Amino acid sequence: MHLENNNDYRVMPSRMFKYPYIGTKIIAACGSNYKVDKPLARGIYVLNTMECQDTVMICEAEELTAYRTAAATAIAVDALAREDSDTLGIIGCGEQASYHIKAISKVRQIPFVLLYDINETVAINLATKTQDLRYEVCSNKSTVLHESDIVVTLTPTTKPHIFVNDINFDREMLICAVGGDSDRKTEIHYLVLPLVDHFCDSYDQVAHTGMIDTALNRGILIAPKPPYLKSLGSYLVGEAELDDTKKVKMFLSTGVALEDLALAKLIYEHNKEYSNGCL
Repeated sequence: MHLENNNDYRVMPSRMFKYPYIGTKIIAACGSNYKVDKPLARGIYVLNTMECQDTVMICEAEELTAYRTAAATAIAVDALAREDSDTLGIIGCGEQASYHIKAISKVRQIPFVLLYDINETVAINLATKTQDLRYEVCSNKSTVLHESDIVVTLTPTTKPHIFVNDINFDREMLICAVGGDSDRKTEIHYLVLPLVDHFCDSYDQVAHTGMIDTALNRGILIAPKPPYLKSLGSYLVGEAELDDTKKVKMFLSTGVALEDLALAKLIYEHNKEYSNGCL
């Protein structure tokens, strides 16, 4: 549901047949909240048992969303980024940024992080949070895009701000586009798509993002499914291959409800185990 002030309201139920749980996330994405120093995502998560629908956990959705989004990006990095990648670039240094740095550092040895945000103070504050990595706050996103092995974009923009001319397609790198997760959000111009080897997390959801929707309407993509678009999951199980003719890889992250359920299950069962069944 679209709301005023660049906000939208989402109800995201999910189930996996291998799990004895069903979960629902109720969350609002508030694209202008940074102006009042509040998180962009606000909501709750409810976990129920499948058999009797007992409510076994209710938690704030903001941190759960941050962890699962960063975890999905880390999986993409582990699968698609060069093994010797050592420079991470972050464009958009809000709440999600620190979670992504932590998660990606688990799958790659990252000693150096380049940061860019339209509000330089936000980038400086992020750089002071973690002392075990070297940070550089950049004055422009071009430095991040040209000097990083892995770039994560975390901006809630409604118009593209990364264009073909901003990317060097002759050097190997991975771009993880995380901020453009709805039809009203676009971080990267659609003409970048034919020049990169791109993977999504969900065919159905990515079709409704600003970049892919525009690419479909302009005929850049024929359909939001193979062979025109590949999913990260299909690559991980051997049903899709890398395109070795393209040096730049791209992961299009929309965030799926099954990721929330998997993490909620993990949190609930971990807490139950270490609290002797008392939550």
